Amino acid sequence: MHWIKFGNHIIEYNLKRSNRRKTMSISVDQHGVSVISPSVTGIEKIEATLYKKAVWIKKQLADFEEMNTSMIQRSFLSGEKLPYLGRYYRLKVGKTNNINPNFRFYQGSFLAEIPYEITQEQQRDIIYPLYIEWIKVRAHEFTKNRLKRFTLKLQQEPNKIVIKEQKQRWGSCTASGNILLNWRIFLAPTSIVDYVLAHELVHLKHMDHSKEYWNTLQMLLPDYEKRKEWLKVNGRTLNV
Repeated sequence: MHWIKFGNHIIEYNLKRSNRRKTMSISVDQHGVSVISPSVTGIEKIEATLYKKAVWIKKQLADFEEMNTSMIQRSFLSGEKLPYLGRYYRLKVGKTNNINPNFRFYQGSFLAEIPYEITQEQQRDIIYPLYIEWIKVRAHEFTKNRLKRFTLKLQQEPNKIVIKEQKQRWGSCTASGNILLNWRIFLAPTSIVDYVLAHELVHLKHMDHSKEYWNTLQMLLPDYEKRKEWLKVNGRTLNV
C-alpha cells in the first residue's frame, strides 16, 4: 500500500504497474484508490498526478464512505442522517406530550416529534414508517413534475403512478398502463430516478426489452447505460 499526504489527509492507494499501459489511470471505488501506471513511470510522477487529482479523490472517497454508512440500519436517533434524492439530511428528534408522533422536513433537516414515553430502542419502529410515508407523499409530486419532459417526447402518459414497497424491483409497468415505483428509488440521485421513470414509461410503448425498446429509451436518455450501471452498483445502498 502506497500513500501521499494532502494537507492534513493521508490518501492511501494501491499501485499496479503494467508493461502494456502507455498512460496512467486512477480509479476510486468502495475498496479505495487504485492506480495503474506504465512500468517506466517513476513514483514521483505518479504522486504528482495524484496531488493534482487529490480534491476529486477525496470527494469520491467521501461519497463511498457515505454510501457504506447508508447500508447500516439506522435507529432513527437524533444526529443520524437520512437520505432523500441523493442527499443526506440530519434527523432531529424531539419529545412531545402529543400522543400522535409526526415527521416533517424543516430548514434543511428532518424533524420528528414523538411522545415522551417512547424509548430510544422504540424510535425506529415509530419514526421509520413516518419517514417512508413522507417520501411517498413528496415522491408523487416530484414524479409528476419529472415525467413531463419524457411524456412530451414519447407522446404517451401513464394512467396512474403508484409508489409502494417492492422487494425485487425498482419499478414496473402494468398492462393497464400504470407505473409502479419502489419508494426506495427516491433515496437515489434525481438522475437515477429519471432513469427508472423513463425505463418504465417506455414500456407503455414496448412491453418487452426489444431493440426498439432500448432505442426509444436512448432517445429519452442518451446516457441511460451510465445511469443503469450506477443503479446496478449502488442499488444495495438505497436503504435505511
